[in-house]
Amino acid sequence: MSEGPTDVVRITAPEPPPSVVHSEFIGDLHFETEYPATETVDKLFDQLDFQRACQVFLRNITASSMYSFRHGLRRDLGVDSASKVAIWEDGYNATSLLLTPNSETLYGTTYLDLAADGPTVLEIPPGMLGFFDDMWMREVANIGPAGPDQGSGGRFLALPPGYDGSVPPFGFHVIRPRTYGVWVLLRALRDPDGSTDAAVAAMKGLSIYPLAEMDRPRPTEFVNASGKTLDTIHPVDARYFDDLADLVLAEHPEAIDIETRGVLAAIGIEHGRPFEPDERMRGILAEAAKVGSAMALATSYRTRLPLQRYNDRQWIEIGNTGYPYYEQNGHTMLDGLSLMGWFATGSSIAMVTPPPGKGSAYMWTYTDADGAWLDGAKTYRLTMPAPIPAANFWSVVVYDVWTRSMLANGQEAASKNQYAEGIEVNDDGSVDIWFGPEPPAGMQANWIRTIPGKGWFSILRLYGPVEGYFDHTWKPTDITAV
Repeated sequence: MSEGPTDVVRITAPEPPPSVVHSEFIGDLHFETEYPATETVDKLFDQLDFQRACQVFLRNITASSMYSFRHGLRRDLGVDSASKVAIWEDGYNATSLLLTPNSETLYGTTYLDLAADGPTVLEIPPGMLGFFDDMWMREVANIGPAGPDQGSGGRFLALPPGYDGSVPPFGFHVIRPRTYGVWVLLRALRDPDGSTDAAVAAMKGLSIYPLAEMDRPRPTEFVNASGKTLDTIHPVDARYFDDLADLVLAEHPEAIDIETRGVLAAIGIEHGRPFEPDERMRGILAEAAKVGSAMALATSYRTRLPLQRYNDRQWIEIGNTGYPYYEQNGHTMLDGLSLMGWFATGSSIAMVTPPPGKGSAYMWTYTDADGAWLDGAKTYRLTMPAPIPAANFWSVVVYDVWTRSMLANGQEAASKNQYAEGIEVNDDGSVDIWFGPEPPAGMQANWIRTIPGKGWFSILRLYGPVEGYFDHTWKPTDITAV
């Protein structure tokens, strides 16, 4: 018989805690005969609830955003059914608070209510770009060149979660969302002269109705949202959790994964149960919303993810957020999820991998060439060298840091694009865009006003990106203080 190992590893029990343990995060923790003292137990549970509430905030910004967008459409525009559609017929401007829209594209939007209407038909006109997102902002299907209609339009059929009834055997692109609520976003491009007339007419070919009414479908109503006050921004106080609880209660019980359901339940949000936090918990939730929103802002504006588009520029892009599924290397991209939930509305694979000459590409920056935050009191210049790699058009839009909506700067729109009247093009074909409180001499047409004392950021969009964008050889300058 062989002998056992000569070196025996002995396991030593950890030392019991001293009577006082100091934590740099939550202060002193007191122990009595190794048990935590009553006040320490209370402190630890408060901290546990606070941490869980912060994570719920960060993990569910996408859901709160969808809920608030739907609520705003209903409250402010009367778009309270799937057969009512808001269209920004005259373009978007700062009277509507939406997360990072632009003023050049024609938008049309509504929400399906599959709990009330059951299976729902959407007759999509040709030439549309868009997508269906569920109430946690997860893409259900694309509309347009990246979708099953391939840009030709057609009939989509949205089925409620868990639906096991009959489905028409042909003639539909069938989609199966995980939630009863479904956000429908359509975009149409302007004509080369900048006109929206043809795009509006095309979008009004949209028809939405319950499958049960297919023989005699109800008419689809259109509400012109241009110039109308609309607030779709999610709250950043304790109401955030009230909205989230209302959404969880109304939605399909399996709309979200079991782990997310568990964290929600840990702070009292659970399908089938009323949300009734006591005074202690409500105070914790209010604090978590305050801190969570600041964390989301930091995660978005000073990201730790490798999002730089160029190694010698400040511009960042969507790629390494994990968008739109927020999965990478076998795990959820938590920072990417909170970043994009805070920064933007909507998830679509077509925004990550646009086909050449179609779709749209985005890059954005919060900082100038030196890495300093963009300052509304300073004057800056951006130069886009020729040729700008956009088959359709380019756009530069300025946004408010806190609302993430278009900056309300007193101009018709805080943006410039190649349709803009009088836009100056340099002799070599490049274009300079100026930002600041006052326009540089002779550059009024190329100037976007900023507001002293207010931060801002900008998104540069390329519609129909072509070579130069894809191979990274086209490089706009940083937004540079002058």
